[in-house]
Amino acid sequence: MMKTILKYSILLTLTTLLTLTTQAADLDRLAGKWVVEKTNDDGQKLKQIIEITGDKFKFWIQTPEGQTMIYATGEAKTEKAGDLRILKLTDIKAGESENNIADIYDDRTIVYRTGYRTLTLATNFESYRDEEPSLDVYKKQN
Repeated sequence: MMKTILKYSILLTLTTLLTLTTQAADLDRLAGKWVVEKTNDDGQKLKQIIEITGDKFKFWIQTPEGQTMIYATGEAKTEKAGDLRILKLTDIKAGESENNIADIYDDRTIVYRTGYRTLTLATNFESYRDEEPSLDVYKKQN
């Protein structure tokens, strides 16, 4: 009986360590600054930037002149759902600038795929929002 409990404890510990190692490796692949240029419904060109460092993220939407329109920060973690990779953004604070943010109480679940210096994000699929769902290919910045 004691040997069986010990075997299951070791198996559980190894499974947990493997999961944490996989998540850390996935976040390492996402580390850095990623940029996509888009046009909104009014025809205005915008730049979206996401930066991932460790288990933290920062996100900006800027005008071509560099003026920040939206800024957000929070926690990032990865998961797998079958063959899909999921980026979960939690504890999000957002506002009009880095100095003007507040809790938004709205987590984000994003399907993602990495390529050579690209990060493809499928956003706004998990919940009904004001923003339409989109698929964006971000390019890695140096």
